[in-house]
Amino acid sequence: MNGTDMTCGGGIETWLQYVDGFKLRHFCLFELLDDKRGLACLTDYHRKLVEAAVENGFGVINEGLHYRASRDWGELIGYSREGLEEINIRGIEFYKDFAREYGSPETPMTVGGVIGPRGDAYDVGRTPEAAESEDYHSEQVLTFKKAGADQISALTLSSVHEAIGISRAAKAADMPVVISFFVKLGGKLSGGETLEEAITRVDAATGSAPAYYMINCTHPSEFEPALTPGDWTGRLGGFMPNAVAMDTLSLCKLGHLEDGDPEELGGQMADLARRFPHIHVWGGCCGTDGRHIGEIARQVRGVRAAMAGG
Repeated sequence: MNGTDMTCGGGIETWLQYVDGFKLRHFCLFELLDDKRGLACLTDYHRKLVEAAVENGFGVINEGLHYRASRDWGELIGYSREGLEEINIRGIEFYKDFAREYGSPETPMTVGGVIGPRGDAYDVGRTPEAAESEDYHSEQVLTFKKAGADQISALTLSSVHEAIGISRAAKAADMPVVISFFVKLGGKLSGGETLEEAITRVDAATGSAPAYYMINCTHPSEFEPALTPGDWTGRLGGFMPNAVAMDTLSLCKLGHLEDGDPEELGGQMADLARRFPHIHVWGGCCGTDGRHIGEIARQVRGVRAAMAGG
């Protein structure tokens, strides 16, 4: 991280499904690049996010639509390996367009490729071992490198083994990688590990390969118990909260969007900015859009000014 506060968006699928009315096959957002209205809605959603960030002096990690653009999910909806590589690359080009349009020294624009779990993030089932994960995810890692992405973000991970595999794949490709864990209510991963244990294990197994770690797809009131005191919190670099406090699997099955109170979420993130002044990535996940990002950026910026005596 370069010291500039950044934002990013995730969980775009819920917005496109429940607000724009798309039926995403197997939650695969990337195929909307081949749909005229889908591309327009993706562009509108992301433009509002970027403009809210820039208005508040934040940079943006431009990413999100590749979450399920890996082999197993692609095959389920009829994509060959060649077709999947091509649409992964087009997705990176989609984000490069925003980076070119909005980037400035004050509001830097990073282009990221998102990797999601091989299986379901919430109904985990069998979790692959590290070597298997490295082999599987290396396909998407190498595609992102070929496309010219600046970094890789692995989101909503529940398995330490999978996090190790992705980190090793990125390290082998000489690509910066961010690992973001999904912690359940009570502050632990699905396997029972604390966030501290998960981060410590990944660092030990990969030579501290991740640039930093994040938490995504849960609400601050739910993940706060994971933030136990200790030097390990220095490895945290960002938060991507859901808009509301609700079991994520239930949230995905409501049939409508729960977008909560953007101002309240901004205040909760501002509290975290006071507690963890080193953190510089303040994003949003399920149920969030440009309104939430604008409030988060505005209130975190206020904390920065107060702490600097301005």
